[in-house]
Amino acid sequence: MDNCDLERLSVSGLKLRPTFTPEVTVYSLSVGSSVNKVTVDVITSDCAASYKILFGDGSGVVQLKDGLNRVEIEVVAEDGTAKTYCVEVSRLSSKIAELSSLAVEGNIPLNPEFCTRIYEYSCTVPFHCSALTFLPKVPDEDIKVTTGGGDGSRPVPLNVGDTSVEISVCSADGSKSQSYTVLVTRELIPMAVTFTDGKQQLDYECPVSLTAFYRPVSINRSDPKHVFSRPYIEMLARRSKVDPLSGSPLIDDWKVDEPNIGGKMSAAPVKCFFAYRGCDAVMRLSELGSHCLDCPHKPTGDLDAKDVTETDWYKKYFASSSCLEIDIKHSLELRSWEKRLQATAGDSADKLCSLAQDQLRLYRRHLSKPGDVLQYGDTHCPLQNLEQAAVHYASAIRLNSRDPRLHFQLGLVLEEQHYATEMFGLQRKPDRDRDELSDAKITARLDDILAVCKLHGYLGTPTVQNQLRALDKEYQQLKEQGQSSKADYVQTLYIWLSRKSGKDSGEAVQDEESSVHKALMKYQDAWALSPDSWEYNLHVGRLLLLRGRSREALQHLQSGLALRPLHPALRFFTGMALLSQEQKASSNAEKEAALFLQQGLERFIAQRCSKSWVEQDPSDPLSSISTQFLRGLLTLGQLQERNTLSGNAISAEQVYHTVAVLAAQSVSRCVCRGKAGRQLEWVLLDAQFALLQRLIQQGERQAPPDPERQSLVAKRCQSLTALIRLTSIAPCQELLDMQEKACQLAVATMPLDSHALCLLGLAQLAQFDNNPNSDRSKDVLSDARLSFQASIELEQKTQSGEPPEQLTKQKWWQDQQEAKNASKPSITKPAGAREPSDTIRADRGAKRGRGAPTHRRGVAAVTKAPVPTPPVSNRGGKVTRPPAKSTPAARGRAGAAAKPDRTPKPSIVTKPQLPDTKSIKDCSPDPVDTTEVVAPESAVGDIATASGPMNRRSHISRLGLARALSRAADTQDQAAQLYQEVIAMAPGVHDAYIELARLVEPSDPQAALEVYCRFPLRPSGEQSFDDAFIAGEVVRMLMALDQCDHPQLGPSLVAYGKVMGLSEFCPVVVEYFMQLHKTQLIHVLVFLSVAVFRFYRKIRRHLRSQVHDQAAEKRLRQDPRPTRGRSGPAGFLQVQMLVMRTLVTSDDCVYLSETL
Repeated sequence: MDNCDLERLSVSGLKLRPTFTPEVTVYSLSVGSSVNKVTVDVITSDCAASYKILFGDGSGVVQLKDGLNRVEIEVVAEDGTAKTYCVEVSRLSSKIAELSSLAVEGNIPLNPEFCTRIYEYSCTVPFHCSALTFLPKVPDEDIKVTTGGGDGSRPVPLNVGDTSVEISVCSADGSKSQSYTVLVTRELIPMAVTFTDGKQQLDYECPVSLTAFYRPVSINRSDPKHVFSRPYIEMLARRSKVDPLSGSPLIDDWKVDEPNIGGKMSAAPVKCFFAYRGCDAVMRLSELGSHCLDCPHKPTGDLDAKDVTETDWYKKYFASSSCLEIDIKHSLELRSWEKRLQATAGDSADKLCSLAQDQLRLYRRHLSKPGDVLQYGDTHCPLQNLEQAAVHYASAIRLNSRDPRLHFQLGLVLEEQHYATEMFGLQRKPDRDRDELSDAKITARLDDILAVCKLHGYLGTPTVQNQLRALDKEYQQLKEQGQSSKADYVQTLYIWLSRKSGKDSGEAVQDEESSVHKALMKYQDAWALSPDSWEYNLHVGRLLLLRGRSREALQHLQSGLALRPLHPALRFFTGMALLSQEQKASSNAEKEAALFLQQGLERFIAQRCSKSWVEQDPSDPLSSISTQFLRGLLTLGQLQERNTLSGNAISAEQVYHTVAVLAAQSVSRCVCRGKAGRQLEWVLLDAQFALLQRLIQQGERQAPPDPERQSLVAKRCQSLTALIRLTSIAPCQELLDMQEKACQLAVATMPLDSHALCLLGLAQLAQFDNNPNSDRSKDVLSDARLSFQASIELEQKTQSGEPPEQLTKQKWWQDQQEAKNASKPSITKPAGAREPSDTIRADRGAKRGRGAPTHRRGVAAVTKAPVPTPPVSNRGGKVTRPPAKSTPAARGRAGAAAKPDRTPKPSIVTKPQLPDTKSIKDCSPDPVDTTEVVAPESAVGDIATASGPMNRRSHISRLGLARALSRAADTQDQAAQLYQEVIAMAPGVHDAYIELARLVEPSDPQAALEVYCRFPLRPSGEQSFDDAFIAGEVVRMLMALDQCDHPQLGPSLVAYGKVMGLSEFCPVVVEYFMQLHKTQLIHVLVFLSVAVFRFYRKIRRHLRSQVHDQAAEKRLRQDPRPTRGRSGPAGFLQVQMLVMRTLVTSDDCVYLSETL
């Protein structure tokens, strides 16, 4: 009687959502734009009940309109009870163009997750994935979809690096369209790429990794175009906002994607990486990854135990006995640092180990991807997870001290802490507050140190030893003069520099408080409890090798290898240990070591060329972030230079190339300039230099010379020089020697390349500035001048003919020609390029963690600056109080000043004689304006002519020559004229103004002021710290010359305040005045107090409205209180208070009253 349910409800056979049940009354469904009508089929549960369709004409055929159609069905029972069912039919508009879902075959996740209204996505695939299939779905079957310009079901071919895939959606009626874009990024190929064509090798080689570009980007406004792999140029840009190759500043939109280069490069033919094993296949670069995955010549990783059991040492020590008696005495003891870790109470060691594993999983989860900058709040840092894991393992050891596995696990955690701090930059907030200075304070201290060095005759950026020597001399002089406060500051600088340099050069493994040393102790504890474990022997041996205890390390490694002869890591480090013994290795030992090293490399490659490979565990000894592993590969390359291994052995070039690729990848992962990063940078520089040497050696065997090879040499020399300039390695002689030698090699290959000669001059000038009092300083300075002069002379000339006379006068060139004539090798190794047995002991990159063993051999620390400039303080930074009253002024502060030199200085040449054909651009390491300057480049991009490339016009040589001439008093007039030429040809070069003004200020301050006033200030919104520094210098000199009515004072104050803030002005003035004589101080302070009072009332509103924009002016009218620290009246009051404090301690009150 009262049954008003439906038994069945269907709409044209379409699927209802949800599935029909009598109890549910609301349903929905969607139909395509081509469906104009649907039929509603209804049957009631009670045959006596009735129903009525409340839509349209009430019939079962429902005419649909676009959008939502709400069809209601009223069911009335026999007793009058009613129930209404509703079906919401959504008819898609024929104008809709959208996807309902988008997926990638293989369950590759999209970022972000798909949403109909989001049109841009990204995803990452393995390097061996050469094609990808997309799975788009549309709400209407009449909507047309194309993927990558083709059928949506077909795989889309991928370039190397980035591939932008466009999925186009067209509405059913064709009136509208919408595009979804997916940026597919293939992971970096973990091997060096060799193109079959030499021209393509030159065009597509990244200057940093020396392999094919990866996600190429170019530097905006560079001419010719400077192209880099994205991860590496972003890494270099974080260090210095300049173009690595030209030194030009990077503007806001400096990065330009180069998809066309990526596409052309991906289609270029390349050789298989396993060509040395017999593979002669040639494929497109985009197919190289998939080919190497399935290449039949790929190393399988299978090893032969006879390589170990047939060795002399195995037969001697292990053939008749089970183990080797190791000459090491290690006692198992509880150390003080371990007691501090044992803070967690637990019922069982197993439970504590489980908690430690949980902490390690959290640590790895919280780490960002390689290359990302880690940013964590004060509440949590992944380092805390590592520390807590160490606490759990140490507490477990307290419960079960005889379990070697617990000691070993604690050692792994402690070693991981080293990489967490040194590579990923993790640090607890209290440690940061206690141990680290801000970048500005560090820069200010370094500038003060350089200023003291200049006072004592150390120009440029001296070695650490010379810096400490200069600070010691300054300290003694200040103590003798009774200036105790300044002496204390110099002593602070001395202590800070000593600690800083000590941390850079010390061995972490020898520091008892370092994580690596603690890890070694725990590895030895585990070994002492279980000496027959190959794993404990491996880790003890490699860390002893780091410590330089090569004999003990070899015993452990040989013991482990005898227990596990097929283990590749044991073979690799045993090979390193064989070459690091005090006695020179025999030829058989070298062959054995080379074989073990190659097997370790091939095992690494086999793992990387596998579908199952995942990101390496840092605890893996054969890891690309292990400097020790990469150093071993460099040793293999040196052995292969003498063809130690024959047959299917990898060549020296391929080894060096692989090391360069791996080191570049690892350096880009370092998010801080820690010790691990510096070690990896050393490996990268050594690999690049070794490849450069091999390239030149091969070119010497060719007749006639190959132009493409010569261009490649020039490009690699330029790249190596740029890396040296931007490295974070502490200054040392090795860097300068490597830079000078690389430039000499470039000039020897292309003696008529103007840019190569300029780079050589810069390297020679850096050698002079490093040690101007050395025996060869005069010769080096003379050679630098000759190189710059030759570079200028060759501008706009073709690179053909005889070497310039200025080059043939240089001794190194003459020695090289004599060596060639005598048929002797002209390529010599730079400092640090050692024989294999020496390299294992080399300190480059071997200082901490998994670096190589560290035995220094007479390496002196020297500056790394390739473009020396007169020592000046940090631009745009705050200035600390100078350690001596004659300390030069610091850039970026308007009031800092320097006590003038008493040596004669040149006068300014107002109208220099400028060659009409010359055009120049700034080459200084500091940012400069590039809008009016033409960038100089190497021969790689020079204009081709019938007789050879054309040398480009450049100002770098003139700027370098001016600096070289300014080093001697008798040539400073010529230097001033050259500076004038640079300013006339490139008005945006900051250093030309600054260095010229510094040169003439002691003899003619007014002329120096005119130099600064000639600088073209850019609009306030575009000004840099360099602009602010020059504006600050103008303010300083106008005040010193009592020219407060000068028309440049107001604009300079505005420019300086816009960048630096008005609150910076008065404190700097005070610091400057504190250096003056007491009588002078009173006179100037009184003058300043009156001038500030008058000047402030006149331009207060004008300055604030321009510095803080017009909105600030309105706020000032409402609230006249100062808005920026000590600016305005507060700064005036500070000057007045300084006057009063001076009067209290002065006997010149009468003089003061007369002055007032």
